[in-house]
Amino acid sequence: MRGVKGVILGLIVTVLVGALIFGNMDFPPSAETLDFDDTGPRLVALSALAFVFIASLIFGQPRISEILRGVFFWGGLMALLVTGYTFRHDLIQGGYRVLGALSPGLAVPQQDGSILVVKDASGHFTLEAGVNGTSIRFLLDTGASAVVLTYQDAIRAGFSAQTLSFAIPVQTANGRALVAPVRIDDLTVANIRLNGVRAFVARDGALVSSLFGMSALDRLSGWRIEGDRLIMTP
Repeated sequence: MRGVKGVILGLIVTVLVGALIFGNMDFPPSAETLDFDDTGPRLVALSALAFVFIASLIFGQPRISEILRGVFFWGGLMALLVTGYTFRHDLIQGGYRVLGALSPGLAVPQQDGSILVVKDASGHFTLEAGVNGTSIRFLLDTGASAVVLTYQDAIRAGFSAQTLSFAIPVQTANGRALVAPVRIDDLTVANIRLNGVRAFVARDGALVSSLFGMSALDRLSGWRIEGDRLIMTP
């Protein structure tokens, strides 16, 4: 008899906890925050609770202390899951920031074929790209009309110093400068491959980082920036 009363008490407590977590109540978190329909997490959670307690009735008569421990455990687990679901977008954005800090420049292929690049810790988009088979780190610069290689990166990518003619005047953040025109035979970012990309080479010491400019971006079918994410579509 005592076990039956314990089960009934456990059911009552569970219903109250479920109503508090999943019901449309004004108690925080508000109904607007937990706006689930009956086909979503609410149905799954309540079904799980019903299964647990029906199993308790069939296979044994637990004591009140055991029921309460089970209620608090499953209630806490459901509250954690609901909180994670509610703030899933914030968690995803936080994950992107962690990815950008741990692997700056990493280009991540997506299921739709696009490429995802996350801002680094400095707040810039950097990306690793292959230039004629040589891995080079670029800084995204939508204000640059073309891809610009540092002198050192150009030499590493196979361009000969004797063939570089610094005769093209360009306007930079530090004033006017002369650059050498080149053409990149093969430019790759993850699974994106571009051929014959117009580019420039800066004089030795004139540029800190190679720039991923519009002569490459314009060759894509699309690109966009969404918060901390750069998404490029081949």
